[in-house]
Amino acid sequence: MLTVKLLMFSVHPHGMVTYLELEHGKTNSLDVRTSMNIVICDDDPNQRDTIRLCFVVSGSRHETVEFELGSDMLEYAGAHEYDLVFLDMGLPDMDGLEVLTKLRQLSNAPVIVISGNERLGTVAKALSIGADDYITKPFEPIELMARVEAVRRRSSNKSPRHKVFNASGLSIDFDRMIVMLDGKQVDLNLTEWDVLRVLLSEPGVVVDYRTLKQRAWGDSSISDAAVHMAMRRLRQKIDSGPGDERLIRSHRGIGYSVEEF
Repeated sequence: MLTVKLLMFSVHPHGMVTYLELEHGKTNSLDVRTSMNIVICDDDPNQRDTIRLCFVVSGSRHETVEFELGSDMLEYAGAHEYDLVFLDMGLPDMDGLEVLTKLRQLSNAPVIVISGNERLGTVAKALSIGADDYITKPFEPIELMARVEAVRRRSSNKSPRHKVFNASGLSIDFDRMIVMLDGKQVDLNLTEWDVLRVLLSEPGVVVDYRTLKQRAWGDSSISDAAVHMAMRRLRQKIDSGPGDERLIRSHRGIGYSVEEF
């Protein structure tokens, strides 16, 4: 695989760029073989420049389309294909959560939320309605690119052996990435899709916490609390029945499993 090292740099107000030395043994890399179409929606031109410059310095093949207004971005999103969206929560014309909700009706492309002074509840809500990750301003470019690579890795995960699962009014279609519950579509973020892929790859088998973290998040050091929160959100969306009738079963101190379809 052809990769390039990501140089670490800081972008100051008014566009001044300072390049820093790489920490010993701490470099990042991004596959440059595949071109990415990237949408950036942020009313701060310096912030848009920062994100675009991250991809330039990484050496990745990419094209960016930039918007100041959420309404303009949504109009574009409804007529074009794209691979990744950066969405600021503090837009001048629309609430960021409203933009995200409408965007999820148009596409399942990964969305990374850019959070400024928003309360933690806003970020949590964004994740619950379809954002795949978030990053808080100000951020280091090396952190942003690490999140981009993690999102891309999760989005390219292989589906389970069975492509469509149906049970008790619930339909999960991994090919089209569509979940229907009682005739209504349910929006999932990439992490929730990854969790389902892992659990449904072996229905009836208990997946321990460490395995679930590694396969769904790509990082076994993720806290148990983060896993529990993600599972709670997923259950609220697709699995709100009584404990003994739930599709997703919790095994205290061990992990999770799904009932066989």
